[in-house]
Amino acid sequence: MRASLAVIFGAALLVGCMGPPYPEGSIEQLFPQPPRPADHYYMVGDRRIHYVEMTGAAPARIIFIHGSPGDWKAWAGYLDDSTLRGRATLIAVDRPGFGDSQPGRVVPDLREQARLLEPLLRDDRVPTVVVGHSLGGPIAAELAMDYPAEVSAAVLIAPSIDPHTEQPRWYNRAMTWWLVRQLLPAEFEWSNNEIMPLAQELAAMEERWQSLTIPVIVIQGARDELVDPRTADFAQKVLPASSRVLLVPDQGHFVLWEKPAIVVDAIVDVLQKAQAARAHSDRSAS
Repeated sequence: MRASLAVIFGAALLVGCMGPPYPEGSIEQLFPQPPRPADHYYMVGDRRIHYVEMTGAAPARIIFIHGSPGDWKAWAGYLDDSTLRGRATLIAVDRPGFGDSQPGRVVPDLREQARLLEPLLRDDRVPTVVVGHSLGGPIAAELAMDYPAEVSAAVLIAPSIDPHTEQPRWYNRAMTWWLVRQLLPAEFEWSNNEIMPLAQELAAMEERWQSLTIPVIVIQGARDELVDPRTADFAQKVLPASSRVLLVPDQGHFVLWEKPAIVVDAIVDVLQKAQAARAHSDRSAS
């Protein structure tokens, strides 16, 4: 009995570390002064997806995809970033099953998640960068793989992309126990429902990484305890040579909040490359 309790509370402690350090609150609380993002919803079949959009000053889009668990507020600081607002319209989505996108109705199938988020791409008339953190990383990659005409570039931050290191951990297995599920917040059960089959989902993606021809930057903390730092090596192996992998010393899983300048610089870099490629294509077509 004592050993079982230790497992339960150990799982609760470790999974609690997944709680991202970003502020909660309404749009008005998070953005006390304008400009503020606006709420939007769309439907795909019986699925309702929520996102917020901050109108930008230039004809481009940056779409932010949070990890597991989480919601759009993970990106509030980026939506408020004047550098990014000056270059693109900024969109942060609640992934299926989280935030205000029908909480609890999670979709472990990464390709299906990408299909449900595809309406955010809208059209291919402006460059679009997808940015994903943690489990949002492989979903951003799926969007790029499945909709190459609409996705112009990608930034993957501490991305859960290596099937060899993303096997369920002991606390993920413990969270399948009924008693553990009763003790933890519902969001962690939803998250675990995504994580348990993740390695198989990632294995199915492995042969398609080389199909990416867009600019891609992977940012990985060297001291990440949730996504193995060897993910940087995996990314180097599977991504085209034109991609770039940044291994950030002394940073963990929350590098996007602790070193946002690195992320902003990466987004600006790939967006500029995507815009240059678009301009070259337009000149060639004319």
